[in-house]
Amino acid sequence: MDDVAADRRPLVDAHETQDERRPLVDTHATQDEPSTAARTLPDPGGAPEDAVTPESLAWTELAARLSTESAWRRRVIEEITDAIVRDLPAFGRDSELAAAVRDSVDDNARLFIAMVERGVDPSSAEPPAMAGAFIRLVVHRGIPVDALTQTYRTAHGAFWRTWVSELRSAISDPTELATALEQGSGYMFTFIDTLTAKAQKLYAEERARWIRSADAVRAQTIRELLDGLPVDAAAAGRRLRHALDREHLAVVAWSTDGGVGAAALEPALRELLAPLGAGQPLATVLGTGLLAGWVGSRNGFEPADLRALRLDGGAVRDLGAIVAVGTPSRGVDGFRLAHHEAMHARRVAQLQLAPPGTVVHYDAVAVAALASADQEQARRFVEEQLGPLLGGDRESVRLAETLEAYLEEHASPRRAAARLGVHENTVAARIRTTETRLGRPLAGRTTELLVALRVLPLVRG
Repeated sequence: MDDVAADRRPLVDAHETQDERRPLVDTHATQDEPSTAARTLPDPGGAPEDAVTPESLAWTELAARLSTESAWRRRVIEEITDAIVRDLPAFGRDSELAAAVRDSVDDNARLFIAMVERGVDPSSAEPPAMAGAFIRLVVHRGIPVDALTQTYRTAHGAFWRTWVSELRSAISDPTELATALEQGSGYMFTFIDTLTAKAQKLYAEERARWIRSADAVRAQTIRELLDGLPVDAAAAGRRLRHALDREHLAVVAWSTDGGVGAAALEPALRELLAPLGAGQPLATVLGTGLLAGWVGSRNGFEPADLRALRLDGGAVRDLGAIVAVGTPSRGVDGFRLAHHEAMHARRVAQLQLAPPGTVVHYDAVAVAALASADQEQARRFVEEQLGPLLGGDRESVRLAETLEAYLEEHASPRRAAARLGVHENTVAARIRTTETRLGRPLAGRTTELLVALRVLPLVRG
């Protein structure tokens, strides 16, 4: 799943984004900057035939309440996304595709609840922005339209189960509940049928455009290389206009601003790589807001030159750009492996909540990337090794920092003290306190403790 990784808004962790904190309909949006829901909703134009009636007030009031409950929304979006990935595993193996699924589900759910709340005819629904981006990505991945259609069916079933549960909890009167279930079912079927038909139409239009484009040939060739399929290296190089018998530096760029498209990042990528003197990079869009790039060199790249790579201030300011860099590697296999490393470095940067302007190199985070591939296992490992030091209080943080410096300095209080700017007796005292808290000596556990300390910022999120 990590081999082709969408950031995405992929309802998330406890750190809510701006989108998650605002209601589904932004009542404070200006005329120039309407909310996502408002942009996608048609004008009711008076009371439509399927408008909300007084008898259905209970279920529409429920929609209004749920529209402001971000925790409920996060849970529902995760449940629907998980159901789609279970039904269609291909969507889960590609992390960018999985993230696009989630964004599409989120946008469609926002649209549904907003339309219910406003009493808009469900047959007038239009695929919102992130759903459109997902459909385009499905086309570019070569996934058949039947699989796209199945995502809507699966989402419908998963959302309906949750919706029924909420209705049963909110409405105690059996007659009123039966009315709400009947009206909700009819509304939702019409909504999903409408979106499905329009998604199929968008798929057909995008596919007709895509198969005629040079981008399709390039994307398919890159996909075959990244998937490790047998390829004619010379022919693939000619199609890409990128020789594959060289050493490849692979990078991926994305934005902390969810509204920035991948194509907009290409100038920033060119500026970043220009000092290497390796020519124009080969670039391809991997997903919504994610761009991959490669440059090649016959003689290889100097480590010092790679460490000097910086994002331009304008790219950071205007795009909120972040870049992850793989370790240079040679040949067809190197083209793929360098990219996979860049994607792993990206995952670490995302877990660490790296700020705009960050350039993260895989070789600097390789241990953290390896140890955090399974997040749940990584969390359990850190808790087992460092449990008593995991409190967010100042003392726990200071003890963990001191322990890391002490172990990295080969258990030398003097060198750790010089690094931390404290007296070596202070380091020695903190290490004794740490051993007391952990309940066992540090001797013989250097590797385990250092790995846990490297992974700690990732599992803390």
